[in-house]
Amino acid sequence: MDSRASATVGPIIFPFTGASVGGSHISTFHLARSLMLDHRIRCIVIAPAASSIARQASEMGLEVQATADAPAKARKPGSDLIRLPRRMQALRLYGPHTVVHCNDLWTLQSWGFAGRLLSLPVVYHHRVILTMSRLDRALVRIAQAVITISEPCRRNLGFLADHRVHSILNPFPGPALERPAGWRAEFGARWQDRRPILVGFVGNFQYRKRPDFFLEVCQVLAEREPDARFIIFGRERDYQSKDLEDRARELGIADKVALAGFRSPTEMNLATLDVLLAPALGEPFGRTLVEALLLGVPFVATDDAGHSEIVARWSGGHLVRPDATAEQFADAAVNVLAASGDVALSLEARHRVAEELAPRLHAAKMLGIYRRICLATQ
Repeated sequence: MDSRASATVGPIIFPFTGASVGGSHISTFHLARSLMLDHRIRCIVIAPAASSIARQASEMGLEVQATADAPAKARKPGSDLIRLPRRMQALRLYGPHTVVHCNDLWTLQSWGFAGRLLSLPVVYHHRVILTMSRLDRALVRIAQAVITISEPCRRNLGFLADHRVHSILNPFPGPALERPAGWRAEFGARWQDRRPILVGFVGNFQYRKRPDFFLEVCQVLAEREPDARFIIFGRERDYQSKDLEDRARELGIADKVALAGFRSPTEMNLATLDVLLAPALGEPFGRTLVEALLLGVPFVATDDAGHSEIVARWSGGHLVRPDATAEQFADAAVNVLAASGDVALSLEARHRVAEELAPRLHAAKMLGIYRRICLATQ
């Protein structure tokens, strides 16, 4: 590392305005940790004090600047305009080499705009697939550098020239590559009458992630595989736990379904499973799918967006058409269960993927971008 070059960059500010933690936040926090530990770059997470984001960042050992703002529930240009002088003052305190790294359009509007008014370098990390409005496009253009996490995300920004956009895969620090001992104990004990085949869903309960469709697939699997049991891990979002419990009851599989809530680390959830089902549509990349293939857990996923890219890069599971019926999804799951040893990646292949996704490589690529835009603005 060239410490003299690094001295002209930083601190890196990672602002957030919302309340809840998702995969994009975790990827950001791992980037910040690697920049700090591997490159000695100061990183600061700015987030509402009353948010899971601030709490999670602190638990991961990051420096957190808590704000008195209530977690945002919508983009409000008027409110951001009122808070603009205060945000500019906060950024000004960090010095002339500060980089403002925004991970969603909300923070690009609120903190990224403040950074640009101070002539600070602004990075926008595009981690979603959106219908981009004129305002969205205008906001993205204020960033000196734009990062995308997958080819589908890059296509979503087709209005930007190639030299403006950098594609960098999300980091996965020290992933579990083998299942720990006792990984089935909890859920094996839940259904003591037999050795269950454990089929799982891991993700927030959002419409596009389709936990309701997962349950429809489970109904088909329950008819074909009497030993199949189903576990749902995740946080309430568009659906509440009661919604899914009611749906399982309507489908006649309530006694075979366990709603296990959100648990961390995700690897421990995945290690429980014989097969992961990922019916989400429009997934920008699919962190859970990567965690599954790194752990050697075979999966069935929709052949859409980031899922398609993951399987094309590394394999590790089977894909089904986005419009597949519950019966077709179940067919694929049965096929994967019958040949799971052939579908899952070998340990050697998992080590190669883990090295490709190491945080130190991710951070080094990001640091190169920070340096270039800092030189351009100094």
